[in-house]
Amino acid sequence: MKKKLIIASLFLLTPFLKAQLTITPNGGNKKAMVGERIGLTDVAIHYDRPGLKGREGKILGTLIPYGFADLGFGTSKAAPWRAGANENTIIELSNDIKVDGKPLPAGKYGLFIAVGKEESIIIFSKNNAAWGSFFYDDKEDALRVTVK
Repeated sequence: MKKKLIIASLFLLTPFLKAQLTITPNGGNKKAMVGERIGLTDVAIHYDRPGLKGREGKILGTLIPYGFADLGFGTSKAAPWRAGANENTIIELSNDIKVDGKPLPAGKYGLFIAVGKEESIIIFSKNNAAWGSFFYDDKEDALRVTVK
């Protein structure tokens, strides 16, 4: 009877243990999603909301470096900002679209921004599963668009 009770207890606790082991660090940032249907295309963006945490006026150029930077971790020596906090920001498109007149096929993309003082580069990466931009590789870019 004791053995059956232990087995039943482990069976009941398994979902909770798994949930605890699969949680990624979030640094206190909240997960967010925004989506909209534009014409016939569903667009969804999943991101972690960065918290200012008393760093007002110190984000762009300091916490988020301008252009491409060596973040000191991972394989990328020239990484853009991951357009959010923690995990990659993901944009998902239900149909093929054009961005600034350039084609972008339907799919799921990692969204990065090489922030500049006057212009920034929006990057749609085929790698949408990376954690942050530590392993960013420009060979995986599906599209780059320069914006003001």
